Amino acid sequence: MTEVKFVSMPASELAQVIEKACENAVTKVLAAQGDELLNITQLCERIPGLSYHSFKKLAKEHRLKDIKGRYSLTAVKAALQSH
Repeated sequence: MTEVKFVSMPASELAQVIEKACENAVTKVLAAQGDELLNITQLCERIPGLSYHSFKKLAKEHRLKDIKGRYSLTAVKAALQSH
């Protein structure tokens, strides 16, 4: 028989636990695909010629999705190639 346990915790703490688990899952999937989530500064360092302002314009035009201010490196590269 399966053992069932109940845990009592504040809703804010539960939200943080769920958010962290989701973030870890996304990171693992991206790593398996050879992709990374990078912030704008890291993207500008990795992609020659990309500046903060050109990235913001690109992100707006191509509606790039972010996860806590971080963007998929392959999605940004694909947007640059189609630009």
